[in-house]
Amino acid sequence: MNEYVKKIIDLYTKACLGDSAKIKFQNWLTEDTLADEKEEALFEWWNQSNPTVTKDTLEALASVKSKAQQIREGSKKRLIIWRYAAAIVLILCSTTVYLFSRTAEPDAEVIEYFTQAGEMDTIHLPDGSIIQTNSRTILLYNESFGKDNRTIYLSGEANFKVQKNEELPFIVKSKEFSVTALGTEFDVYSYLEDPYFRTVLISGSVKIQQKGNVDDYTLYPKDQFLYNRQNEEYSISKVDIQEVTAWQRGEFIFRSATIPDILCAMERKYGVSFQYKSNIFNEDKYTFRFKRESSLDDMLEIIKSVSANFDYKQTGESYHITAVSR
Repeated sequence: MNEYVKKIIDLYTKACLGDSAKIKFQNWLTEDTLADEKEEALFEWWNQSNPTVTKDTLEALASVKSKAQQIREGSKKRLIIWRYAAAIVLILCSTTVYLFSRTAEPDAEVIEYFTQAGEMDTIHLPDGSIIQTNSRTILLYNESFGKDNRTIYLSGEANFKVQKNEELPFIVKSKEFSVTALGTEFDVYSYLEDPYFRTVLISGSVKIQQKGNVDDYTLYPKDQFLYNRQNEEYSISKVDIQEVTAWQRGEFIFRSATIPDILCAMERKYGVSFQYKSNIFNEDKYTFRFKRESSLDDMLEIIKSVSANFDYKQTGESYHITAVSR
C-alpha cells in the first residue's frame, strides 16, 4: 500500500494539474485514510527532492519538513496541518509557499491552527483579538505575537475582530496581499486554490497592499476589495455584510456563481470530492441561499432542479456527476 501512495504523490508532483485536480489531491493528502503511509511517502519525497525545483521551493520544503519532524509525535490535528502544507508545497508554485517558509526567524516557534473540513474554529489571540476560521483554513503566527508584532499568515477564510493597539498594527498576510488594521473587524477570503482574494471591512478601516506594489487601498465599512488572480484585476464595491458573514452562522450563500465554483466550495466545506467532465457545465451563473440546517444532499437536489443539466451518484465521500440531456 505504501508503494501505491508513493506512486500517487510522484504522479502529482510531475504532472501539470488543473485547478480541479489540485483540489482533489489536496483533499486526498489531508484525509486521515492511510495517514502513516502518506507521512512516510512525503518524508521520502522530501529526501529525494527534484534538483530542478527553485531555491525558494526547496527552502519552503525544508521549512515544512523541519516543522513536520518537530510535531510528528503531536496530536492528529497538528499532523494534518503539515500534510496540508505539504500538499500546497507539492502542487502549487514557489510563489505561494512563502507562507510556510518565511513566517518567523529560524529559531522562533510558529503557532499553527488548521480548521478541518466542515468545521469552524474560534481562536483567541494573546493581544485579545478574536478570529473565527472557516473550513480548511490554515493560520500561522509567531510566538512573539502581541509583543513585538501582530502578524498573521492566512490560507483560507477568517473573520478578524481586532483589539486596538496603535503601536502594533494588526497585519494579515496572504499569497499576494497584506491587510493592515489598528482596531476593527474584517473578513479575509484567500484560499490558495481559489482564483479570488477578497477582503470585506465590517467596521473601522483597513489598508490593503499587494506584494511588490507600492500602492495601497483603504477600505471603509461595507467595502469589498476583490482581486482576480487570473486576470490580475481588482474592484472595490459596497456589499451586504449579512451575506459576507453568513458562513459564520453556518449559512451557505452563492451569488452569481457557476456550478463548478459552487461544487468547489462544497468540496472544501464538507470534505467530499465531485468527479465530472469539464465540459458538463457552462458559464451560467446562479444565486442560492441555504440555511444552516440544509444538508449537502438537500443543496445538491435544489441545484440540480434549478440547473436541470446534471445528475449524480454518491459513493462514499465521492460524488460522480453526469450530464443530463435537456
